[in-house]
Amino acid sequence: MQVGRGDFKLSVRMSILNATGELDGYIDILEKEIDKTLVKVSGYFELGSIDITVAPFQKGKASPSGIGGVALSAHRLELLIDSERDDVNAIIEDNLLDVLAHEIHHCLRMALNVPSETLAQHLVMEGLACHFEHTITGGKASLLFENLQNYDWREGLAKMKPLLNQTDFSFEKLFLGSMPAEFPKYAGYWIGFNLVATYMQHHKASDSDVVGMAAEIFFEGLLDH
Repeated sequence: MQVGRGDFKLSVRMSILNATGELDGYIDILEKEIDKTLVKVSGYFELGSIDITVAPFQKGKASPSGIGGVALSAHRLELLIDSERDDVNAIIEDNLLDVLAHEIHHCLRMALNVPSETLAQHLVMEGLACHFEHTITGGKASLLFENLQNYDWREGLAKMKPLLNQTDFSFEKLFLGSMPAEFPKYAGYWIGFNLVATYMQHHKASDSDVVGMAAEIFFEGLLDH
């Protein structure tokens, strides 16, 4: 299916993977909300060739928000829907824009061949995507940050400082909260978001200005002490 209507054309295609039939009844709303999101994103970035696949979550793996996403390459991303919930239409309407915009941003950064191997690079990559998500939703608070408003991101960054140049860091611990006594769940996303937001506010930069910027630039002056 070619996504985009009228004079609006994108080289983006969507495929719904529905062999199980679990997404029956949600095809129309998925197509509508994905199309609306692509129109919005195109107001910030020129989109390249991206295949979007939509599939149900594997049983037991669903996100608490009911919808998730993963950028698999510069040209492919997947959205995952918790089809076992009884509010699937609502979560698509409320959360698809956030998740899809976040993953498209990852695809755009990958297309620019920006490295994403060290912890520092991952913090910036996720921070940029979270910031774009915040921008495109008009400042909507990310569901990831519900329990982090009182978490001092600068303290968290200082704790991560010895790991910033490492590539074998634990994503589960630093981003997904597998060891909450050390870092709360989604700490890495929160730190990255604030790191990026601080830089952008100081330099009056837009999301399009910084999408391809090297990670090291965002840390300047923050780790001197």
